[in-house]
Amino acid sequence: MAAVGSLLGLAASSWLGGQSGSDHHLRLLRNMGHQLWYLLRQSTVKATEPALRHLHTSSWQADSSRASLSRVHRQAYARLYPVLLVKQDGSTIHIRYREPRRMLAMPIDLDTLSPEERRARLRKREAQLQPRKEYEQELSDDFHVEHYQQFWNRTKK
Repeated sequence: MAAVGSLLGLAASSWLGGQSGSDHHLRLLRNMGHQLWYLLRQSTVKATEPALRHLHTSSWQADSSRASLSRVHRQAYARLYPVLLVKQDGSTIHIRYREPRRMLAMPIDLDTLSPEERRARLRKREAQLQPRKEYEQELSDDFHVEHYQQFWNRTKK
């Protein structure tokens, strides 16, 4: 940029005929040189921008399509509770969930299990789904009316 300024200074001095009292015109030409340099630089940046845009996964502009992941900056977030999420491989993550639970386990894909483990899980599930026998307790009726009849009969005085 200094080279452009010095070239413009030489051109201005030769154009003005080497007059020493024309510093104002020289400054104007240098400012035009700076503006020309800025426009030239801006056009080269815009020309290379599409190639540079794909270097990052997110756009540099903050608009409605941009999302960022961060922590919730409130201790008590509205109606979400801290829960420990257990993944299929056994790893755990702390998340916020709409129900107050201590732990939440992801379902296991039965296709990835061995046949023995699959059968054991199915047997366990079938045992839980079978209807349970409900026993009706017979109420023992050992109430004798004669024994309590004295309480509702009036005695003569």
